[in-house]
Amino acid sequence: MEQAGGSGIVGEPVPTVGRRDAQRVKPTHNTAIKCLKCAKVFIFPADRDDCLAHLYLEHRLVIADVEDIALLEDYLQYWEKEFQSHEFEQYCTTMFLDQLPDGTYSKNEKYYLLCDILPQDFELRKSLQEQRLTAALERHQFELTDRSFSKECLFCRTVIKGLRADYLEHLFDRHFLLVGKPEKLVYVDELLDQLEENLNKLMCLYCEKIFKDRPTLKEHMRKKGHKRINPNRREYDKFFLINYNRTTPAPASRKQPRQKRKSQGAEENASVDFDKHFARQDSDGDCDSDWSDWAGDGEPHAIKCLYCIQEESQFSTLKQHMLEEHRLDFDAVTSTLNFYQKIKVVNYVRRQLCLLRCMCCDLQFDEFELLAEHMAQASHCGIGERASWDKPEFFFPYMDNDGLLCVLDDNAGDDLDADVVRIISEDSLAQINKDAERLSLENFKL
Repeated sequence: MEQAGGSGIVGEPVPTVGRRDAQRVKPTHNTAIKCLKCAKVFIFPADRDDCLAHLYLEHRLVIADVEDIALLEDYLQYWEKEFQSHEFEQYCTTMFLDQLPDGTYSKNEKYYLLCDILPQDFELRKSLQEQRLTAALERHQFELTDRSFSKECLFCRTVIKGLRADYLEHLFDRHFLLVGKPEKLVYVDELLDQLEENLNKLMCLYCEKIFKDRPTLKEHMRKKGHKRINPNRREYDKFFLINYNRTTPAPASRKQPRQKRKSQGAEENASVDFDKHFARQDSDGDCDSDWSDWAGDGEPHAIKCLYCIQEESQFSTLKQHMLEEHRLDFDAVTSTLNFYQKIKVVNYVRRQLCLLRCMCCDLQFDEFELLAEHMAQASHCGIGERASWDKPEFFFPYMDNDGLLCVLDDNAGDDLDADVVRIISEDSLAQINKDAERLSLENFKL
């Protein structure tokens, strides 16, 4: 491939898109976009792929990193005005390929690449990204404080009024549907409408399979653990605030060595991890694993304390920490419990702290510091009443990759002789599965 640099007009100012326009042009709104070079019109977002294919097949124009362009409609509208009076060569990099757009061999066919190597294009992309971030932050702040929200639950007939956070908490507490934390979401109304539309089409929220009726869909989502949205679908990226803060690298970074750029990309991808915060990864999920997080000694790298953010690499060290700092003898309070009951205790305590509730008196607090102070003063760093944690829903981990659950069986009360083979009867497994069927606090209704 031969390549020749474009002679972009660098001195021209880049017009900014007004804040109202940034809020008006959203991926879910139908927007008429004219081709950059001809009179053909496309309706976004439905015709987005058709528009990009048309630019390549008819005009041999390729837009670099199009998936990372914020407000693509505004981006195309800007360049459509520029190309009305200028040719592609004035802004684009010219490339020569040995094939036609349909793949047929042909020598030295000319193509054009519109990318952020051109300073004008780089500034345009950066400006659009900043405007989209500003609009998202304003909407996010509104959604956190607006009390005029009212919507019927996706699963039951309850109408939740007030904060959107109350609605999301209801979905999780009553139906175990984990959409996301309110402080991390934006355009919540649109997200809920999309989920409701999928459910009305009898579509699973996670795998997006269509079912014949609601009872079948309900059973599928409950048994498969699909009461969550799919983190691998890019359609949901716009609803999570973290995706609006991706910085655009300067054009000079393209001159870095290939291996260095690759490592930087890996760091960026690692910073946006939906499953780490919101969901358990399925065993059949499309995730790349290099086994780097596998502990060589059979234990996780870090075991988090039940009552604070302290982490230790050894379970014995963590138990000593809980005894000294929180006055809890973990072995003593769990000495009469079997392995499965200890799992319930850990998951119960994890959930209470996440909800900022005391595990002993169930008192609610607004901040973790106030909860920690209350537990210390009232000596409530315990495991609570058995009636509170001995429930089937606490069979399931509340925190992803909880290292404490991996070492519970190492306790003295659970150790067996080396020559003894542990056998779990089918009756016990059947009872455990039966209890797990009741994981919801109420019947899961669609």
